[in-house]
Amino acid sequence: MIRAAAVVAFVVTAVGVSAAPVPPPTEKELLAKYWGKTEGQGEFELAGKQLTMRTVGQPARGMLYGKNANMPRATKPVTGDFEVTVKLGDATPPNPKNRHEESWPGSRAGLVVSGDGYSIEFHLYQYYTKRNGEVQDKLNRVVWVDTWFPGGGAGGSREQVPVGKSTYLRITRKDKTVSVSHSFDGKEWSAPHVPRQDLAFPDEVSVGAFYAHSTYQIATATFDELTVTKPKAEPKDAAK
Repeated sequence: MIRAAAVVAFVVTAVGVSAAPVPPPTEKELLAKYWGKTEGQGEFELAGKQLTMRTVGQPARGMLYGKNANMPRATKPVTGDFEVTVKLGDATPPNPKNRHEESWPGSRAGLVVSGDGYSIEFHLYQYYTKRNGEVQDKLNRVVWVDTWFPGGGAGGSREQVPVGKSTYLRITRKDKTVSVSHSFDGKEWSAPHVPRQDLAFPDEVSVGAFYAHSTYQIATATFDELTVTKPKAEPKDAAK
C-alpha cells in the first residue's frame, strides 16, 4: 500500500508540471545558423534569412590587407569539396566625392574563401577610375575575381553587370581545384573559370559573404539565398 500510494502521488505531481516555454532564438543565434560567424567592423541585420551588412563610415579593407582586413563578413568552416552560392541583391556604390584609400573609389560585395594565407574574393566590383588625378563620371560595375596568396595577388574582370540586376555568385572546390561562376537570374550560369591553379588551400577553409570598400562612407550590401553544398557530380557523358 505504501509503494502504491507513492506511485500515485508521483504520477499526480508529474501531470501537474508543465515545461517552461522555449524562448525564440536571438538574432545572433539566427545569424550564426544561416550565415556563420560575423567578423570585421560593421553591423549585421537579418530580415528573415536575408542578411544586410552595414559599414561604419571608414574604409572596409578586404583580404588584400591580410591580417589587417576589417571588412564585415560572415563565414562558416567547410572541409573538403564544396559549392557555395549567394545572391547579391544590392550594394551601395562608392561615393566618388568622398575621401578614399587605394587607387580610386571602389566597393566589393560577394563571396570569400580563405585559409592558411590564401584567399579568393569573387564579387560585384563597383568603381570609378581616375584621369590625371580626377575621378571620372562613369560608374563601372563588373563581376570580378581576386586571388591572394603569400607574397602577392592577382585579379581580373569576368563580365559587366547591368544596372538593376541581381548578381548570383558561386565558388566551387572540387579535387583541390577552385573555380568561379556567376549568373544574373540564378538559372543560367557562366562556364566555370579557374582563376589560379596554385591556390594551396588547407582542407578546412572559411567560406561566406563579405562587403569591402575604399571610401569613407556608411554603406550597405544585402545578401540572400546562401547555400553551402557538395559539388554536383558530372554526368557520365560529360566526363568522357
